Amino acid sequence: MTAKLAFIVAALMLAATGLSVADIPNLVGIWTGSYEGYANDIGYMNKTEALALVISEQNGRLFTGNLSELGQDIEGFSGIIAPDNKTFYMAEYDMGYDIGTVLSNDTIELLYLEDGSNGGAFIDEFHRIQNATNPALQNLTKSSGQDVERLIIRRR
Repeated sequence: MTAKLAFIVAALMLAATGLSVADIPNLVGIWTGSYEGYANDIGYMNKTEALALVISEQNGRLFTGNLSELGQDIEGFSGIIAPDNKTFYMAEYDMGYDIGTVLSNDTIELLYLEDGSNGGAFIDEFHRIQNATNPALQNLTKSSGQDVERLIIRRR
């Protein structure tokens, strides 16, 4: 009886592991969004349709891409999706960190934190766009973000 119970528990654990892999969200795509936040040297701010996020590659729970305030500098990032398949974390190559939440297949939220004398905290909401025809957005998919000038604070 003990061997049978151990087999059932092992089978359930294996099935649960397989389910979690299948539930990893596909974040690849072009996302546009708005933000609100507070920066030490500026104060409170709120901008709509100001950000573009391009997740260009994803390998399992790992992903990479570029982030830009529309029409401005591009900054690269790398990220990881947490085991709950809803939470994710991003490290921006220049400065700052994002804690993300998958709200739906086409909506994500980022909480951005930056320390230092010009630090701040921002809430970003992004919506995936299905047909990206804007040339400025297309250019984001072609840049690595690693060879562009340093951003002062990306949300200003």
